[in-house]
Amino acid sequence: MPFGLPSNLTDEIFLLFAINFILESQHTFQLIPMKITCSRKKFSAKFNQAAAYALPNSGIIFRYVVIDAEAGRVVFSAGNHDISVRVVLKDAEIGSEGRVILPPRLMKEFLQAATSETVKLERKGGVLRMSAGRIIREIPVSDVSDFPEIPPFTGKAYHEVIGSDLLKCIKRTSFVPSKDSKYILTGVLFELTGNEINAVSTDRCRLSWQRMKAVPHGGQSAENSAVVSLKTLNEVKKVIGKDGAELPVKIAVEGGKIIFVTAGDEIAIISRPLEGRFPAWRKFIPKKTGRATALVSIRNFRAAVRQLKEMTTKDKPGLLLDFRPGTLEISAGGNAGKKSARSVPITYGGKEVTTKLNPNFLTDFIRSIPGERSLSISLKENGPVLFELPQESGFAYVLMPLA
Repeated sequence: MPFGLPSNLTDEIFLLFAINFILESQHTFQLIPMKITCSRKKFSAKFNQAAAYALPNSGIIFRYVVIDAEAGRVVFSAGNHDISVRVVLKDAEIGSEGRVILPPRLMKEFLQAATSETVKLERKGGVLRMSAGRIIREIPVSDVSDFPEIPPFTGKAYHEVIGSDLLKCIKRTSFVPSKDSKYILTGVLFELTGNEINAVSTDRCRLSWQRMKAVPHGGQSAENSAVVSLKTLNEVKKVIGKDGAELPVKIAVEGGKIIFVTAGDEIAIISRPLEGRFPAWRKFIPKKTGRATALVSIRNFRAAVRQLKEMTTKDKPGLLLDFRPGTLEISAGGNAGKKSARSVPITYGGKEVTTKLNPNFLTDFIRSIPGERSLSISLKENGPVLFELPQESGFAYVLMPLA
């Protein structure tokens, strides 16, 4: 064991000793005493939100949560190669400002053992003393200026949306991205322009587009689009949750990053966009000119598709949709050459037109939309099928037919 340390140290404590030793051998640090007093429940919730982004089996930089005690608040930050987070705890008593890093496991063990409603963190020299009632822990820490700082979002150019609108947008686009195609197609394009945001996803066999109303602030940024990974969008969903559905969310693209600031500026998620050139998506949405258009109840359409999906086989994988005046017949080839079909009433008075669609792509889509509304289906022979919601503008789902 180097540095003349005891042999019974845990890996986390040894690494902290090592970091402290190396840095102090190269620089002279003034270890300012840090003192925090706050609610154990609130501290635990905020710390755990940040700790979820730390990677225990990665390089040293990504293993820790950085804690900054600032004027009247505590800031927790952590990150990995793709996503970083900055979480603010405003309800805290700061006796002294300062900055430390902590292994998530040691802090979680302390918080789980604590029974007091109040926790205190106090650093003296290179040791952090954590106490909650009778539970006391002391671990070595250091000011580590080499660790990357995640600054607060202070950008002047950003778009602001309502949390519920963003959640709807994610729901209606996140089921489309490819899992095994080109890298750029595994995410969702966010295009910030004017007083709206376009979110688009495609795997080249289908496309989903959802427009959100937005309030622009500070003019238009030079960077106005980014392809966001599904992992990042899942994290955004978590931090919005139910409590943040009616709160505003700031979205900005700057410095090669896309930033989501949620929960009353208390949580910022910073993500590296996917690299590559996203397809010219507007060309994929067909115009309605010269196409047959029918209206159908989403509830009836959903029930028929789900039932007939079970009748498809590897030899006959598609669902056949036959549009006739007043009726949509949906059919699937079954076992032993049998055919199953369901008739659904529709509002349609044109000529008969038929298309064959992937049942999995249909069920993915109908799970993302409300069940008590009408669905508009626009199509022509051998062409892409356009699904829209007549009650909503700014949404389209395009599905290529099967051969």
